[in-house]
Amino acid sequence: EELRHLAHFFRGLVDSPGQMAPKLILRGPLGTGKTTLARRFGLDFEAYASKRKVKLRFAYFNCREEGSFYALLKKALNLFQVEIPERGFSSEELLNLLVEALGRKGFQLLLALDEVESLIWREGSKPLYVLTRLGEKTVSTSPGKISLILIFREPECEEALARLDSSTLSTLGHNVLQLAKYSASQLKEILEYRVEEAFKPDTVLPEAIELAADLAGERGDARLAIELLWLAGKQADLERAGKVLPEHVRAARLKVDLTVQREHLQGLSFHEKLLLLAAARKLSASEEAYISFGEVEREYQAACEEYGEKPRRHTQLWKYLKGLALKGLLQTRASGKGLRGRTTLIGLPLPSSLLREELEAHLERERAS
Repeated sequence: EELRHLAHFFRGLVDSPGQMAPKLILRGPLGTGKTTLARRFGLDFEAYASKRKVKLRFAYFNCREEGSFYALLKKALNLFQVEIPERGFSSEELLNLLVEALGRKGFQLLLALDEVESLIWREGSKPLYVLTRLGEKTVSTSPGKISLILIFREPECEEALARLDSSTLSTLGHNVLQLAKYSASQLKEILEYRVEEAFKPDTVLPEAIELAADLAGERGDARLAIELLWLAGKQADLERAGKVLPEHVRAARLKVDLTVQREHLQGLSFHEKLLLLAAARKLSASEEAYISFGEVEREYQAACEEYGEKPRRHTQLWKYLKGLALKGLLQTRASGKGLRGRTTLIGLPLPSSLLREELEAHLERERAS
């Protein structure tokens, strides 16, 4: 169904080449198949265009992995064998070079950008602003147009979109394809298919499949379900067990949780990481399960001084706190008896020392880049 939706939305690129440059937002939680959907559609659509004798290229880039808009554009230029002058070019100049190259070669480009929220957190509105304004600089019927599939992860999507200027938001319009979480029964079907493909017959108990589907069903995450079953199989091999049992799935859950948390860390802004680091540092130095938001805020200010950053205001930190709780990176609860007044208490779902080490490594890499 989603593939049909994309095919209908972008069909004008083949039916009327050079007439338009559609732009679509693809959003959904982790593990709902956004990346797989976009890449499969893009490659199939490029092949379809080729059969129709239409010059169209599909390109996919992950914004977090590329690191910057500039690096992403350099890779896009390499696809079309464009030499980049040695003198320093701005991102906007590189984008103009790409459009000119597309025009000379008579190509349209369908560009899929994944984890766009990380690009917005790093560079603000400008990259999307210049991408969405390209149509104003090219003749309406000329080649060289760039169509967009912008892939956002939820729940980060709303905050990222809120950081865009009104002009960019208006250009993107209401062209949104939202992927829903998988239900436990859907995940079970996916796992049953994967078991047939990857395991020997009768080596995975149905109860193990059902448990993996139920555990991943809490998040609706197909990637998590598959990872759970794969790790459960590895655990069964390690134990020289004849079958994959529910107990192997439970053991896998412990390993996977840390992996999922690490993926979430990569999508955080610098100051969200600083706030989370503050919580990890305070809790690792304490024997308490929870500490107050005020304690974390003071530790955050110290971390800002350490990393040469200007602290964000209290209201912004409160927004960060809610976002981190939504991602499952920290826990919040209202204070009970024993504390004067009403305050928010903060805990962590992972060992604080482990989280502190992860965050310090992330922050050092970002500061060095």
